[in-house]
Amino acid sequence: MARLTFSFALALAIGCASSDEGPGGSGDAGRGDAAPEDAGRPDTGTLTCPSGQHRCGGGCVDDRPNEPTEGCALGCGEACPEPEGGVATCTAGGMCDFTCEAPFVREPDGCACEAATCEALGAMCGEHDDGCGGTLSCGTCADGTACIAGACGCAEDDAEPNDARTIPHLLPDFTDDPDTSMTFDAFNLSDATDEDWYELHVADDFDFGNPQVRVTLDGIPAGSDYDLGVWYVCDSGGDGTTCTSGATDNMIGRGCTSETTGALQEAVELDTNCSGSGDDGTLYVRVTSRTWAGSCDGYALAVSVE
Repeated sequence: MARLTFSFALALAIGCASSDEGPGGSGDAGRGDAAPEDAGRPDTGTLTCPSGQHRCGGGCVDDRPNEPTEGCALGCGEACPEPEGGVATCTAGGMCDFTCEAPFVREPDGCACEAATCEALGAMCGEHDDGCGGTLSCGTCADGTACIAGACGCAEDDAEPNDARTIPHLLPDFTDDPDTSMTFDAFNLSDATDEDWYELHVADDFDFGNPQVRVTLDGIPAGSDYDLGVWYVCDSGGDGTTCTSGATDNMIGRGCTSETTGALQEAVELDTNCSGSGDDGTLYVRVTSRTWAGSCDGYALAVSVE
């Protein structure tokens, strides 16, 4: 820990002690032939000043404002010295003093920088500034986890940020002619509050039937309980889409949810039905956790349109 030397304590004392000048006097105030006019007697070192005045050099001067820039009430006009990491102050008795600002702490001769610790920062991993120009090494994380803001956790997948319907991760377009099926297995829930939203467009290519949509969620980590929600919004309007597997949930357009308990497969099916000449629409998919066991493992999201 860096420390200031005795020179600062000496400077602090000098800043509030006598100078060689009296009121309007010169550097010769200490000689008998140059005694201050208002002293009235030779400077013997035992000069007593009246109330409201104090000794400076060989004479008495009026007490000053008790401000560090004035040398405090009993100073001689020179500002109080300021240590590195500190601020000059005045005591109630009118003498120069100082306080230290974090991360500096007071020591007899000045202010010393007190380096932070990993515990004080609440850091379990990574490297951090110790506040005194050094670097703290707070450890590493186990395989499969990442150091995020000083804590070990799951790294976000490449689809982030997709925590709301307004910022979904876009998936490729799907058609019902030919049938389209895709599986996405590079995504994961990074913590208990993470929500993964996806958006894809479904085209009705007139195969003499409306698009039938099936979405399944597999690979749920052991100990976790994930939920799946799927909603369909018609391009041309209309609200005839029905949930044929899962629980009806019309939070967005028409859709349904699957909330199977435990690490089992979640699955929903929709029979789209829009007004107008086609049943084109946008499909929204949401993956959340009811219970998150802390695993960073990914899940598998499969979408098929027929």
